[in-house]
Amino acid sequence: MIEDDNHDKLTKAYLGYFKANEKFEARLSVRTHREVRKHLRDIRTLAKIRMDEIHAVYNAKKEGDTE
Repeated sequence: MIEDDNHDKLTKAYLGYFKANEKFEARLSVRTHREVRKHLRDIRTLAKIRMDEIHAVYNAKKEGDTE
C-alpha cells in the first residue's frame, strides 16, 4: 500500500474536520466540541509540515537555477 504524502494527509484532515463541524453545528455537545477542535489541531500541524516541505522544494529549485 502506498503511504499518503503530507498533501493527502492535509486533505483528509480537512474532510474529517468538515464532517466533525457538521456534527458540531447540528448538536452542540462536549464530544462534538472536542472532535472538531482535534481536527483543527491536526490541520494546523499538517499545514506547518507542508509549508516547510514547499519552502524546501522552492529553495532547492532556486539554488539549482542560480548555478
